[in-house]
Amino acid sequence: MNDEINQTHGTERPRTFPWTPVLAVAILALGGLSFFYENAQTEDLRRQVVAYQKDNAALRSGLSKSDLELQTALDAVREELASTRQDTNSALTKAQASVRKHADLVAGRIAQQQKEQGEQLSAELDKVKESANETTSKLDETTTKLDGKLDGISTEVGAVKSDVASARSNIEETKGELQRARGDMGVMSGLIATNSKEVQYLRDLGDRNIYEFTILRTAGMQKVGDIQVTLKKVDTKRNRYTLDVRADDRLVEKRDKTINEPVQFYTSQARQPYELVVNQVQKDKVIGYLATPKVTLSRNTSPAK
Repeated sequence: MNDEINQTHGTERPRTFPWTPVLAVAILALGGLSFFYENAQTEDLRRQVVAYQKDNAALRSGLSKSDLELQTALDAVREELASTRQDTNSALTKAQASVRKHADLVAGRIAQQQKEQGEQLSAELDKVKESANETTSKLDETTTKLDGKLDGISTEVGAVKSDVASARSNIEETKGELQRARGDMGVMSGLIATNSKEVQYLRDLGDRNIYEFTILRTAGMQKVGDIQVTLKKVDTKRNRYTLDVRADDRLVEKRDKTINEPVQFYTSQARQPYELVVNQVQKDKVIGYLATPKVTLSRNTSPAK
C-alpha cells in the first residue's frame, strides 16, 4: 500500500505560476501609460505651438505698427522739409526782389540827379557862351569901326580881346569845378552838397560817410560822427561862422568860414582829410554835414603826413 501511494506520488505533475496573464496586464498597463504620456506630450507641444503663434502674431503686429509709425514720421519730416524749402525759396525771392528794387531806386535817383545837374550846368554854360558871343560880336564890330584909327586905340581893343579870351578860359576851367571846390587846406574836395537833396545823393553814392548836423552856439561841444564841434560865432549877413573842431584830442579853430566851403582837417584814422560843410548860417546855429573817408587806418598804422 505504501508502494501504491509512493507510485501515485511519483507520477503527479508539478504546479506552474500563471505568468502569461501578468505579462499581458503589464503590457496593457505600459501601453496605457505610453498612450497617456504621448497625449500629454502632444497637448503640451500643441500649447507651445499656439503660444509661439500668438507671440509671432503679436511680433508681426508690433512690427507693422512700428513700420506705420516710422512711415508716418518720415512723411512728416518730408512735409516739414518741403515747407521749409518753400519758405526759404519764398524768403530768398523776396530778398532778391527787395535788393533789385532798392538798386533800381538808387540808380534812378542818381540818374535823375545827374540829369538835373547836367541840365542846370548846360543851361548856365549856354548863358555864359551867349554872353561871351555877344561880347565877341560887339568887340568885332568895335574893331571894324575903329580899324584905321590910332594905334593906341587898336592896342586897347586888342587888350579887350585878350580879356575876353581870358574870360573864356576861366569859363572852361570853372566848368570842370562847378561840382567841386578847394578846401581851406588847399586840397581838392569831393563832390560838395549845398542842400538836403544833394546830401542824400552823396549818401547814396556810398564812397564817404555822411553825418548831417545842426550845431547850436549855446550848446557847447557837440558830437558829429567821431569828432566834436563847438560853434563860437555866426555872421548871418555875410554867411560866415567860426567854430572849434576837436579830433584826436587836438583842438583846431576854423575862423571866418563861408557857407558851402569845405573845411578840411586830418585825423589819425584816415589818410584823406575830413570835410565839414555848412550849408546854412542862421541865428545862433549852423546846418550842414560832415563827410569822412570810408577807409580807415588801424591804430598801428602811421597816418600820411
